[in-house]
Amino acid sequence: MLNKMMHVAVDLLERAIALLLVVIAALGAVDLVVEMFNAVSDKGYLTPDSILRVLDSVLVVFIVIELFNIALAYMKRRNVIATVMEAGLVAVVRKLVIFETNADAAYVLMKASALGILIVAIGLTWFLLRRSGVCESEPTESVVS
Repeated sequence: MLNKMMHVAVDLLERAIALLLVVIAALGAVDLVVEMFNAVSDKGYLTPDSILRVLDSVLVVFIVIELFNIALAYMKRRNVIATVMEAGLVAVVRKLVIFETNADAAYVLMKASALGILIVAIGLTWFLLRRSGVCESEPTESVVS
């Protein structure tokens, strides 16, 4: 009886977290539209800085969507390794896209090297997991027909 109650509680918690991630993604999308509107209305066009802010927001929304996909795969008791790797890769690429080079040269070089190493490590890990069969790709459902 206690075991069943615990499973129900965990299931409800998983669903609540998934719903929260949907709300966060929706709010992020709304914020993205507002940010784009503000960026264009400030000067009448997008500046390089405003483009970076918009791209940063887009990538954050993608990260939240990947976290939602992880939650869904977990709730369906599927292998979540591939989705976790995708989320990690998007997070590191986000850092690379919004990379600022106006700091000390040694710091910029160290940060760029660290991001490069992370991308290679995630890519290599993903490749090795796929090759070993641990990270089997599952058919994806198309949103657009």
